[in-house]
Amino acid sequence: MLTMSKEPDILLEDVSFVYQGSEQPALDGINLRIKPGEIVMLSGPAGAGKTTLCQMLNGLVPHFFRGTMKGTVEVQGNNTAQHTIAFLSHRVGLLFQDPASQLIAPTVNEEIAFGAENYGVPREEIFERVDRFRKLVRLDQYAESSPHRLSGGEQQACGIAAVMAMDPDIYVLDEPTSNLDPIGSQRVLDLITQMVREEKKTMLIVEHKMEEMLPIVDRLIILNEGKIILEGTPRELLHNVQTMEQIGLKPPQVALLASRIDSNRIGSDLPLTLDEGIKAFKPLLKKGDGEPNRIGSKKTVKVGEEIIRTEKLWHVYEEGSVQALRGVDVSVKAGEFVGLIGQNGSGKTTLVKHFNGLLRPTYGDIWVMGDNTQDKTIAQLSTQIGYVFQNPDFQICCQSVKDELEFGPKNLKLHEEEIDRRRDEVAEIFGFDKRYDEKPFSLSKGERQQLAVASVLAMRPEVLIVDEPTTGQDFKTGKEMMDFYRRLNEGGKTIIIITHDMNLAAEYCNRIVVLRKGRILMDGPVREVYSQSETLARSFLRPPQITRFGQAMKDYGLPIDALNVDEMFDYVSKSLGGS
Repeated sequence: MLTMSKEPDILLEDVSFVYQGSEQPALDGINLRIKPGEIVMLSGPAGAGKTTLCQMLNGLVPHFFRGTMKGTVEVQGNNTAQHTIAFLSHRVGLLFQDPASQLIAPTVNEEIAFGAENYGVPREEIFERVDRFRKLVRLDQYAESSPHRLSGGEQQACGIAAVMAMDPDIYVLDEPTSNLDPIGSQRVLDLITQMVREEKKTMLIVEHKMEEMLPIVDRLIILNEGKIILEGTPRELLHNVQTMEQIGLKPPQVALLASRIDSNRIGSDLPLTLDEGIKAFKPLLKKGDGEPNRIGSKKTVKVGEEIIRTEKLWHVYEEGSVQALRGVDVSVKAGEFVGLIGQNGSGKTTLVKHFNGLLRPTYGDIWVMGDNTQDKTIAQLSTQIGYVFQNPDFQICCQSVKDELEFGPKNLKLHEEEIDRRRDEVAEIFGFDKRYDEKPFSLSKGERQQLAVASVLAMRPEVLIVDEPTTGQDFKTGKEMMDFYRRLNEGGKTIIIITHDMNLAAEYCNRIVVLRKGRILMDGPVREVYSQSETLARSFLRPPQITRFGQAMKDYGLPIDALNVDEMFDYVSKSLGGS
């Protein structure tokens, strides 16, 4: 139940903002009131203005990020233009979209304690907060580790704990779970929401994960091109499913399925949750013979010879304190599209960094194209194995887009004509051909991700590894990137992706390898792996919502291995005699 108050915790009146050096407004005529105790979800496509709005609430815009601002922004009655960032940050706990950019302490414990220490919280209370929130985000074993040596998801969890330990009145979280595994993501969201409700806090959360968020928020606001285009309760906005999809958002799969069924059968309100979806469809379907249906294998994938193989691969970090890989045996064949999944810290990134020599085995061997990597340099391996980091900023090193695209080919000592040819080829694919003079770090995070991919492809590797391929992308642009990887795969290139997005892996991968605590938990065709929900849960994973819907409805003749809404709709439609 919301705390009612005449004065909003967050108030924006006719707010517009244009960044210095830009002509297009990042925000354009925003009017917004958020009451004390309210939980509001902010969503929209990449570049809609979500991060700008968040950074206004603790004064980073316009005090740090300069530009022309119009209108009024108030936090608990304080005009942000008239107060310092330090003053505002005591009231607004902001988690950045890129958590690594705000981690500064030498250990996880000190990182979580940092904000509370600066606000003069008593020592014993700081210790209690650090212990409580470190456990909440599953970082107990890393208490004395450097946050900069954590995986991307673990860094995100550390950032969340640090914000919570400050105990602000208002939480502003910019995509707080984008790098977290599915079950860990749900747990963190549930616990944050519970704490916010119990302590009557206010929360504005930027997320694309509507499946997880819609059941727990009071209001949903959708931005596009700097303007609010939709606003209301989650149930109200589900009536605009088509509009959401058109601007690159993905409503819950059970809602999408229900939206395609005759409303006279399904009712006016679309289901928000899996349980609601089950309840809505059970009366419409007849029970089957008890045998679960299966869709079966995806189309046969033509693969070639083995090109990567690990044998009893171990990797130990920090002088034996962290066993990241524990005897991993895995192989990859030419032409495969492999999804590497697992809970945060399961060893996914550590494993693929061995393929191109960025890491060397503590024990065991890796074979690439028939050669042991111990006999190859990183430079030699980079011509065969292309690797795109989870954080593109870790591999961007040049002062212009043009130089970045030329960097790899130049290091291969290619002729100038070939360098130009490769640069122009990848630039045209990603739309950088008219942006050669731009500085890479002036691009959005999603564009930097695309630049990192383009610069790797300019070296023409036989295998492309992409760590979290949709980082910084909304659903629409993420799909465009994945469609591009699919075309590369269909052209013969081997693709390996590391992802926490189970829907994405279901849609594009032919094979799934699941890691848990540095070991292979499962390895097989995507439908086979996703049909084993209980085993996946051991690695804090769960299949897509539509797959779980079919598994829950198996007694009603629905398939237990459907991977998307289209596949499930075909079965439901037949059961209903057409819809």
